[in-house]
Amino acid sequence: MRYAVVGGGVLGLTVGLRLAQRGHEVVVLERNAVPGGLASSFEVVPGAWLERFYHHIFRTDRAAVALIEELGLGARLRWHRPVSTVMVDGVPRQLDSPRSLLAFGQLSIPSRLRMAAALGFLKLLPSPGPIERYAADAWMRRACGGEGHELVWHPLLRAKFGAAYDAVSMAWLWARIHDRTTELGYLDGGFHQLYAALVDALTAAGGTLVLGAGVSVIEQDGSGVAVAWTSPDGGGRARFDRVVSTLAPAMTARLAPGSGLEAARVGAAAPLAAHCLVLALNRPLTGIYWIGAADRSWPFLAVVEHTALLPAASYGGRHLVYLGAYRQADDPLPKQSIDEQVQAAGPLLRTLNPEFDPSWIRESWSFAEPFAQPIVDTGYRSRIPGFRTAIDGLFTANMFQVYPHDRGQNYSIELAGRLVAVLEGGRE
Repeated sequence: MRYAVVGGGVLGLTVGLRLAQRGHEVVVLERNAVPGGLASSFEVVPGAWLERFYHHIFRTDRAAVALIEELGLGARLRWHRPVSTVMVDGVPRQLDSPRSLLAFGQLSIPSRLRMAAALGFLKLLPSPGPIERYAADAWMRRACGGEGHELVWHPLLRAKFGAAYDAVSMAWLWARIHDRTTELGYLDGGFHQLYAALVDALTAAGGTLVLGAGVSVIEQDGSGVAVAWTSPDGGGRARFDRVVSTLAPAMTARLAPGSGLEAARVGAAAPLAAHCLVLALNRPLTGIYWIGAADRSWPFLAVVEHTALLPAASYGGRHLVYLGAYRQADDPLPKQSIDEQVQAAGPLLRTLNPEFDPSWIRESWSFAEPFAQPIVDTGYRSRIPGFRTAIDGLFTANMFQVYPHDRGQNYSIELAGRLVAVLEGGRE
């Protein structure tokens, strides 16, 4: 068959590769100038690439590890044990393992033991079925007690999800806790290599990737599906036997009227946008990899010092820091100039390091993407769209379908395998 795959992230590229390996004619259309989707990268200095939004994998990400091995990158996958913290009274406090929880002096001993029991239960629970009907904020209050809930879980949920915090399902939080490991994996040289290798493998299997291709229309065309796109070379329109859209349901609905996705309301509220301000400093900021800044007065909810995981020498001596948040679509900060964003981040940076001065910044970048974080509420599972749409030959696969797990490279790779099985005649 002749396939078009809309979206050149890990999901689209993996789907395209698997279909091409099975002998189909495949064209992958990606609107950006580089592949990778939400995990795409940019050059910090010539030859040194960094993801626009912070990325790592866990030991439990077996599909991602298997694909990395398959593409010949296994020797570049390194496992690290960085420090992860939450801010309490303006100070980062380590909270990333059972040992650090038991030593977490900001909680009373009974509260530490109670939280350890709750987290142990979630780690051992094989699926979220028994608890998915409960809201995470309320469940964690009951399980961890008022002290642990108010100090850790309530601020984190509010900082991440804003007004929708009390609708988020325990299924989402179960996955975040159950899937995580203290060891984090990262490709020496960055995940850009994974996408370059996927493109090479796709091409070797007979497939094609078109970069800079912004799809404008997907519509029924006789027994097939037509796709129109624009690109620097003028774009085009072509008919395919089947089309796979890996975009968010709302984006696919806009491109494909009549797909049945127009009325899809997967989560409790509109998905949140991702926003990262990336700073290249001439010295370390804290030396801590992850800081959860769960205070609504801060403009960012996570400070990720990438060069606490990888050496600054890998990036021309630059110390790289992400300031990340999930935002409503109408939040003005991502639309402001980078100087204004840096100014807004100044109080947080000086709280983390009182000596911080803007003169430390050698370069800065800002990235934002819509539809990056679904609001996984207690009724989410019943509203997940299937692969097939109302347009014959149009299929959809996206991060909204990886429930109960959160968005991520690993679960997109798994989803690609499930979709290809359906496309090849399997049951959905």
